Amino acid sequence: MIEYNKDSIVSIEKFSYSDIDLKSLLAPLGGINHFIQPGERTLIKVNLLNASTPEKAVVTNPSLIKAVIKEVRKAGGIPFIGDSPSGKFSKRRLDKVYASAGLVDLANELDVELNYNTDSKKMEIPNGKQLQKVPICDFIKDSDKIISLPKLKTHSFMILTLAIKNMYGAVPGLTKAKYHSQYYKKEAFADMLLDVLSINQPDLVIMDGIVAMEGDGPFSGNPIDLNVLLASNNPVAIDLAICEILQINPIGIPTLKRAKMRKLWPTKITYPLQTPKDVQYSGFKLPSTAGYLLTGKKTPKKSPNPNEKCTCCRECVEICPEDAITIISKRASVDISKCIRCYCCHEVCTESAIDLVTIKK
Repeated sequence: MIEYNKDSIVSIEKFSYSDIDLKSLLAPLGGINHFIQPGERTLIKVNLLNASTPEKAVVTNPSLIKAVIKEVRKAGGIPFIGDSPSGKFSKRRLDKVYASAGLVDLANELDVELNYNTDSKKMEIPNGKQLQKVPICDFIKDSDKIISLPKLKTHSFMILTLAIKNMYGAVPGLTKAKYHSQYYKKEAFADMLLDVLSINQPDLVIMDGIVAMEGDGPFSGNPIDLNVLLASNNPVAIDLAICEILQINPIGIPTLKRAKMRKLWPTKITYPLQTPKDVQYSGFKLPSTAGYLLTGKKTPKKSPNPNEKCTCCRECVEICPEDAITIISKRASVDISKCIRCYCCHEVCTESAIDLVTIKK
């Protein structure tokens, strides 16, 4: 159990995907043996938003996953890979996402298990602010230990999707879209994410910031080279460190603002290797929905607007929690009067066929 309001350690080092040294990164935290014991079934909880190749910086890079698997095995753990991507949580969906992310090839190379268990059970949240019960995927609860590998990305609704939000993958498939409808205000949605995290706390977090994403993420943003990995047992501490690296006020990030209100911020963060200032990045581009963090002025509401790249795949129709999207004349069409601006459609569109624009009435 993480003691959130205590001192925390965040280990930061600069790497490329070809020279990852997890032994060095994890040494200040006690090494991999501090987290994994022989025989423990260890979930490598990756970030697999949807079917995307690693080069787009949407999913956790397989080079990092490979390095983590090797370290877990050195400690005697039994690693397996899993996540609940957007859309229907089914074997067919997982096959597609795993293949696109390069994980089928990785699984064959290392003889490591990919999760295909799509069952879930409702779990109680004793101190939930928004949720009292939530369905949690069986593969999460069937693991002895969890190593979370979030991707450093922007997010049009939550501004950044980092370590806190990565554990939202514990919730199965379309339930995530349903919660977008129920908790359509940023503060409520952030509290819901913290509720989910509270009963799915990872034992170790390693943030993939070697190639990150800026702009209108989590799918349609642009890859940028940051060349950093961060490790900690505290997801809040890692997210705070990322904000310092990117020179963003953490109070502007909904999950971190609510974490502050819930007294989940660490009292102190120690950086035994490099500090956020050592690897600071200037000019990071936030989503177009987050202009207020830069200007202090209220950002005009952005609405999803399908463009000519639409292939009528119907992913957006399926994911929309308010049934606001239909196919008209071979293109998706959004009923703005129904739209709650959760941006689920923008998030799942693999063709970048949905723009976020200001629509004047």
